[in-house]
Amino acid sequence: MASLQSQGEGEGEGEGGGGGGGGGGGRGKSIISEPISGVLNDDVLGEILLRLPTSDSLARAAVACKRWRRVASSPVLLRCFHSLRVRLPPLLGVILSDRGNMSVPYRCPTHVFVRALSGDRLVTAASCAGDFLFSYIPQHASGSGSGADDYRQQIISRRNPWILRASDGGLLLLSRSGSEMEDLAVYDPIGRTATLFRGPGRIQFRWHLTYALVVDEVNVSFRVIAAQFYHGLVTAAVYSSRTGTGQWSPLSSLEVGSPWNARDGVHAGRFAYWQSNTTKRRSSDKKERTLVLDTNTMEWSLIEVPFPVGESYCAADMAEHRGLCLVASTEQCLQFWVRNGDGDWVVAKQLLLLEFPFLRRLRIVQRMKRVRPLAVRGDFVLMEFWSIRKSISFFILLNLKFMVMVWFQNMSREPFRGSAFPVFMSWAPPFLSPHNA
Repeated sequence: MASLQSQGEGEGEGEGGGGGGGGGGGRGKSIISEPISGVLNDDVLGEILLRLPTSDSLARAAVACKRWRRVASSPVLLRCFHSLRVRLPPLLGVILSDRGNMSVPYRCPTHVFVRALSGDRLVTAASCAGDFLFSYIPQHASGSGSGADDYRQQIISRRNPWILRASDGGLLLLSRSGSEMEDLAVYDPIGRTATLFRGPGRIQFRWHLTYALVVDEVNVSFRVIAAQFYHGLVTAAVYSSRTGTGQWSPLSSLEVGSPWNARDGVHAGRFAYWQSNTTKRRSSDKKERTLVLDTNTMEWSLIEVPFPVGESYCAADMAEHRGLCLVASTEQCLQFWVRNGDGDWVVAKQLLLLEFPFLRRLRIVQRMKRVRPLAVRGDFVLMEFWSIRKSISFFILLNLKFMVMVWFQNMSREPFRGSAFPVFMSWAPPFLSPHNA
C-alpha cells in the first residue's frame, strides 16, 4: 500500500523476559509472580497494556495467562488502544463484482479480490492467506443426512453455486438456491470455516430476498436480516447465531413505495441499510430512497436522500454527527449529510478531494472523475476512484481526523463495476475473544 504521508506507527516490539526454566519453579513463582500479580489489579494492568506499541505486542501479551487475555480482550481497552494510535483500520482488501445484465440473485457474478497491503504483519498475513473468493467453502453439511441427501446436495451445488451477498466483520454471507428455500452460509475466509443454515421459508417470502450481515465483533456472533421488497412493502425476518434455535424471527413491515431495485443491505455501525437504486429502473419516479434498520431497536425508517439521484453514496454511524450520516460524492466533493434539530438534512462537513495532490493527479493524468464512497470505519472513509474508459481503479483510505491518506490499486484487466464488498478484519484477533478468556 502506498502512503502519501507517513502514518508513524512504531514497529519496535520488545519482548518481555521469559520465565525461568524447570527446577526451582516453585521458588520463582513465590518470589516473582505472586507479588506482581498482587500489585497489578485489572486497572493497572490495562494501563500497562495500553502503552504497548503495536497490535502484535498486545496479542503476545494476551497469551501470557487467562487473566491477561481477559483484560486485553476488553472492548473498552481495545477501543482505547486503537483510538490512541494513528493507524489504518485492518482492511484486508475489497471484493469486486462485475455488473452484468441481471441483478443478484438471478445470476452469479464474477469476482476479483483486490488485496490491501499493510504495514501490520497480522493484517498482511491474513490478506494473503484468506480464501476471499470462497473456493473452499463446504458445499454441503457432510454427514447431516443419508447418502442420498448428500448426493442431492452435491448435484445442487454444481447447478447452483454460492453467491456472495454481504461482508462484515471479516465474514462473508453467501447464498445458494435450493428446492424449497435458499441455503445460506456465513463463511470465515481466514479460518475457512462456515456456518450453514437455511433461509426463511417461501410461504411467507414468495419474492426474491435481499440480505444484510450484521457481525458483533465483541460477542463473536452474527445476525442475518432477510428483506423482501414486493408491491411497495418490505417484509423481513432476522436470524441470530446466538439463539441457537436455527429459527427466523419475523420483523415489522413497512411501506416503502415503488419502484425499488434494492441490492443487498450493508451494515454500518448501529444500522443496516438498503439503497433503492432508482436509476436502475426505467419507470423511476426520480427519487432515491434508503431503507434503514436500527439493529438495536429493530425499527425501520425510510429516507429520501437529500442529494441528486445518481450520486454515489454510503451510510455511516458517526458519533460526532449524532448517529446516522449519509456520505455522498458530488463532483469529487465528499459531503457528510446529517439531520438537524428540525429533522432536515444538512451538510455537516464537506471535503474537496481535488485539494489532495495525488487525487488531483488521478483526475488529470488518469482521467478518473468518478468517486464511489464504500464504507466508513472509525476515522477513515474508503472510496474508489474510477473512470468509465478504464478497467483499473484506485482505492483511497482517507483519515478524516488527520487528513492523511493511503491508496492501493485495482489492476484488473476487466471492469468490475458491480457491488463492492470491503473486507475488514476484526480489531481483536480471534484468540482475544472474551469467550476464550
